[in-house]
Amino acid sequence: MKKITLIMAAAMVALSAGAETFTVKNPVGTDGRYIVKYDCEKGQFAESNDMEVDETFVFAVDVTGTWLEDALKKPATAEGASRGVAFNNWTNYGDTNGDFRRLKQISGNIYGTTANFAQLMVNEELKGNAVMTDSVVYVYGQLFIFEYTSENPGAGWWMWEDQTPEVTLAPGADCFFAFAPYTGTKTSEPLYADDYENGDIFGFGITGYAAPCLEEATAVEDINSNLNVVAVEYFNILGVRLNAAPENGVYVKTNVLENGKRISEKVIVK
Repeated sequence: MKKITLIMAAAMVALSAGAETFTVKNPVGTDGRYIVKYDCEKGQFAESNDMEVDETFVFAVDVTGTWLEDALKKPATAEGASRGVAFNNWTNYGDTNGDFRRLKQISGNIYGTTANFAQLMVNEELKGNAVMTDSVVYVYGQLFIFEYTSENPGAGWWMWEDQTPEVTLAPGADCFFAFAPYTGTKTSEPLYADDYENGDIFGFGITGYAAPCLEEATAVEDINSNLNVVAVEYFNILGVRLNAAPENGVYVKTNVLENGKRISEKVIVK
C-alpha cells in the first residue's frame, strides 16, 4: 500500500470517528466493511467487494430498517416530486464527481447505481496513485434523502428528517467499503449512461455514472446501419480524454454516431 494511502486513510478514519454513525442492511465482508457490489442477475449482493477501483460495477445499499426507509414513504415536500436516496461520498484519494450522488431504486429498499470510481475521481494526480499496484481505495459516505422531478433532479436536497448527518459504517469498521488491492487486470472502458438503454440517471451525463442493473445497448445494428460517425474520441484507460490517439500503449477509441450512441473499442498499439 502506498504511503499516501496510509496518511489519507488515517485522516478519514479520524473524521468518521468524530461523527455519528448508523448502519444499513448490506452484508458485511470478512474485512468488517460493507459489501456494496450487487449482482443484478442473481438479485442479491455479491460475496465480496472483489472489484478494483477502475472496474465498472453496480454499487448498492439496502436501507431496510433505517430512518431512510420510513422517510422514503413520506410525501415529498416539493410539489410533484418523488423521493430517493443519495450517497455523499469521498475516498482516501480525494473526492468523486459532485453529480455522482443520486441512487435509483433497484428493488424494494435497495438503491444503487452503475459506477466506475476511478472515472469519477476529480483529482487526477491522486487518481494516478489509486491505480498503482497494491493501492487500496477506501470509500466513506453518508446516506440521505433527496427529492426530484423530471425537470429538477435536486427539488429537495441534503434531507435528514431531523437526523444528525451521519457517516455510514458497519459496527467497528473504518470505512464504508474498500476496493480490492489494485492489480490493473480488471480495468473497464469509459462508462457512459448512453451505452445503456435508459441508462441516463437524473440527467447527469458524466463519465463513470449510469442507472443500475441495465443491459448494455447492442451496437451491432448501429455498426451495420447507415448511421454516420459524427465524432471520434480517445481516452486513456483511466477514462481521461486525450487530444489524439496515442502512438503506443493502450487506449479507448469511441465512435459517436449521429443518433447519439457511442461504440467503444480498446486499442493496443505496440
